[in-house]
Amino acid sequence: MKKLLFFFFLVWGLPLFSQLYQVPVYAGSSLQPAQPGSEVARTLDGNNATMYHSKWSQSGIPDELKYYFTSNVTSIKKLVYTPRQSGGTNGIWTNVSISYSTQAAPNTFIPVSINLSWASDTQEKEIIFSSALPNPYSIKISVNAGMGNYSSCAEMKFFSETQPVIADGTDCSINTAELNINGANDVKATIIPSGTTASSYQSGENIEKSYDNDVNTLYHSSWGNTVFPVVLNYRLDGVTPVDYLKYTPRTSGSNGRFGSVSISYNTTANSAFVTLMSFDFQNSSAPVNVYFPNQITPLNIRITVNSGEGNFASCAEMGFYKTGSSGTGNTYMNIFTNNLYSALLPSVTQVDINAMASPFYKGLAQCLFNGTYVNKYRVQEYKVYPPIAATTGHLKVGSGYNSFENPTGIVFEQGSKVAMFVQNIPAGANISLQVKDFSTVLGGTTSYYQLHNGLNVFQPSNSGLGYISYYNTNTALPDVKINIVSGKVNGLYNHQISTQSDWQTNLTNTAYNMIDVVGDHSHLVYKKSMLKNYAPFNPAELTAKYDLIVKNEWLVMGLYKYNLVPKNRMFSYSNNGGGWYAGGLGINMDSDWGEESLADINQLSLWGIAHEFGHINQIRPDLKWIGTTEVTNNMHSTWVDYHMNPQNDGMSRLERESVEPATGMTSIAGGRINGAILNTVVNQEALQGNANTDVFKVLVPFWQLELYYQLAGASRNAPVLSFNYPTNYTGTDYAHWFGMVANMARSYNASGVSNGELLLNFVKNTCAATQEDLTGFFIKTGFLKPIDRTIDDYGTGQLTITQAQIDATIAHIQAQNYQTPVSPVMHYISSRSIAAFRDHLPLSGQTGQGATLNNAYLTVQHSVWKNAVAYETFNANNELIYVSVTGTGDTTNQTTKVYYPANAAAVYAVGYDGQKILVYPYSTLSAKKTESRDPEQFIVYPNPVERDGMIHIQLKNTSGNYSAQIFTMDGKTIFSSNGNLESVEKAINADFVKYPSGEYLLSLKDAKGKAFKTVKIIKK
Repeated sequence: MKKLLFFFFLVWGLPLFSQLYQVPVYAGSSLQPAQPGSEVARTLDGNNATMYHSKWSQSGIPDELKYYFTSNVTSIKKLVYTPRQSGGTNGIWTNVSISYSTQAAPNTFIPVSINLSWASDTQEKEIIFSSALPNPYSIKISVNAGMGNYSSCAEMKFFSETQPVIADGTDCSINTAELNINGANDVKATIIPSGTTASSYQSGENIEKSYDNDVNTLYHSSWGNTVFPVVLNYRLDGVTPVDYLKYTPRTSGSNGRFGSVSISYNTTANSAFVTLMSFDFQNSSAPVNVYFPNQITPLNIRITVNSGEGNFASCAEMGFYKTGSSGTGNTYMNIFTNNLYSALLPSVTQVDINAMASPFYKGLAQCLFNGTYVNKYRVQEYKVYPPIAATTGHLKVGSGYNSFENPTGIVFEQGSKVAMFVQNIPAGANISLQVKDFSTVLGGTTSYYQLHNGLNVFQPSNSGLGYISYYNTNTALPDVKINIVSGKVNGLYNHQISTQSDWQTNLTNTAYNMIDVVGDHSHLVYKKSMLKNYAPFNPAELTAKYDLIVKNEWLVMGLYKYNLVPKNRMFSYSNNGGGWYAGGLGINMDSDWGEESLADINQLSLWGIAHEFGHINQIRPDLKWIGTTEVTNNMHSTWVDYHMNPQNDGMSRLERESVEPATGMTSIAGGRINGAILNTVVNQEALQGNANTDVFKVLVPFWQLELYYQLAGASRNAPVLSFNYPTNYTGTDYAHWFGMVANMARSYNASGVSNGELLLNFVKNTCAATQEDLTGFFIKTGFLKPIDRTIDDYGTGQLTITQAQIDATIAHIQAQNYQTPVSPVMHYISSRSIAAFRDHLPLSGQTGQGATLNNAYLTVQHSVWKNAVAYETFNANNELIYVSVTGTGDTTNQTTKVYYPANAAAVYAVGYDGQKILVYPYSTLSAKKTESRDPEQFIVYPNPVERDGMIHIQLKNTSGNYSAQIFTMDGKTIFSSNGNLESVEKAINADFVKYPSGEYLLSLKDAKGKAFKTVKIIKK
């Protein structure tokens, strides 16, 4: 009966209410975790075919859905719940309670409807409140019961008796019709083709392309033989006065953008060229007006280009102009406090404003008088930034640093007349308003409008967000002050000055669908809808996450160590389409690939974001030789993933992800690391020698170097890499090894250096940075293996390294007399064994215990086998056939799944110091059980031994014959001899002199089979 009465009330009650208006919801949240792809935002997308659904793998009841509103929503009279429309009934709500909180007390919930029972069908369910809920901050729907113990909702709508005000960014409407557009009365001189020449040009891109009135074509110097200076001569009519030139750089790409030039001219009366001025375009991507020191009447204007980006010269358009009349208007300095026109004199009254004749100035004054002018965004100071080309050139990285510094928070409309006042532009500085269309498509239109002090008036050729492009190599230039009178206020978020209220206000206005989010080191232009859905209340945390990703990359690159941290930010743009990639503007992050991975701080794709930023930060070509485009950028991904993943699981993707170690094998956590070791250590392939190269496996030894030197202190108790690296540490700076390698590359001219030589340079520079002889590591991991193959890496290239080059590299390294690494098995390090390497944790375990064989995998219990860094599998011929790093197959790190195929015969645990203990089978040891001798009886000296030196064996109570064996550190027997001690020693020295530098194990038994403790011998 209750239910019938409830619906009776709804049906008959409807006519009693005035018209209802659907109100916007700021954001929603759920108590229960959502099934990925079915988050609460789906209930607000206007699409009944999508839905929120609690996680499939667990109970979704009880649940709470909260919907939040801004202060623009003054009341709520009705809500409508639309259940899922297809695919069954799971999650359809059958019992709910409703409560709400107000803007004044957002955390205090007032119940309004308790235990409402609903039918489990697809019909809409609505609740009309007897009294409208006033000034709602949040409405909470407590789901007490749902079909199948799940919670789901297709759409949730809310209605009010009062139509909410939706801000569209209009604070004032100021008439600009009377204003003249900048340059509207300027006269363009005619360029005469006959006599217009270039000293260097590419066929099809000669100088005529620079004055064809088409910015999509361009003049370009010779691709293969540009020699500076490049001289461009423009023939004019000899009678038209010229006050300035306008240079428009190429609209796509950057090669050839002008650097420094000198400008000269001659006249019909004097054929000798006169130097007029010098100018540095600083590789600007924006059009530049160059105003001459005096008006000239030239026959020829000669532009001598002394430098250009990429060592080329290019120009989309070149024009020469005589300045026309600008039509100076009344400045009304009796009304405004300054020539920025951003405030009124205190004495100004409405009567004074009514008396103003100019509609433009009158409208501006009225807006200021009314207090509706949004000074926060319209009136700002803007800073100078280094030119992008200067920053990327200095760091030797790719394009993609931020060309959208100084966001205005103003959106401009195509064709509308824009007015803005400017102060403090220094002499010779080039500053422009950049209008960029980010709204709909990739590669949206960009236009530039050069600014000068005073009133500037433009008519934008495209709609978009506005930026003040103020780039100069002189970063001590003063801030410029600008009052942007026109355009709509879209707002922006700057983590240093913006508030949560600013965030909500700007995300809910309709001025533009994108917004600028500015951190210390990152700048995002993301969809408002995405940010509203996934970061409605935590913009500071989101910005800090992106900043920390960038900071971590710069830390690894050594930018903090060498005081190279740029003022320029890194830039990320997200809209629909295009995938994820690093491009000319920054990184494009397609929101169709998952909005939560870009905006939810708990679901950020740390690997993916760091991967794309990492592409931009690759030092090229030195640390980006062929085949490593998708490798060395991921040195940043592994580092960021390890340090920032919200699970804080002490792993990177390489250890966490289940992947086939090799084709045909079962996927297993840590499979990529094991697969890399299989390729290079076991099969002794070159690092990039596999025809089916997996870039993640190529990444493994780079990650191992990071682990060993940045996190394990080189096994020497050295400081780890951090933002708080101790300034008083005087030992070798192992932690910054890659930063040092990068810095060597930054100062190295790699022009003409082959890919193979770049790889070998990396090997040599890494040894130099660490002051350790890593030839053993680089041999084992495949760097120092001959290779000669063509690699497809976004275009094909040749990677060739000969044995002679390898020998020369090893000789060079050994000539430096570096020390050997503490660990002989650093090629086995993973994130799961950092502590063993760092803290010298001893290997321990009991053969035959804590290991169970099942389906070709030996499960080893870490509670029994402590501090193993890896497990080696041998066949019956004592040949290494597989290596499993510790923690393989178990992300909880309680066990290791050791591969044990049909031809396996034994498994050994390996410690950080190369010590090995037989794990399985027990019978191998019992069949060869020996009685141990006193270890102090057996001494080998000198140790380490010189390359051509001899060793001596000292025993107490020498008598009878002995048997000796020498093993490599991976367990292979390379020497055996029997006889008296003198003959054994002689045989060892005859053979040992042939061995390469490295570490070896010498075992000795007496005639009764009693074994002495095995001794490790180091050969220099």
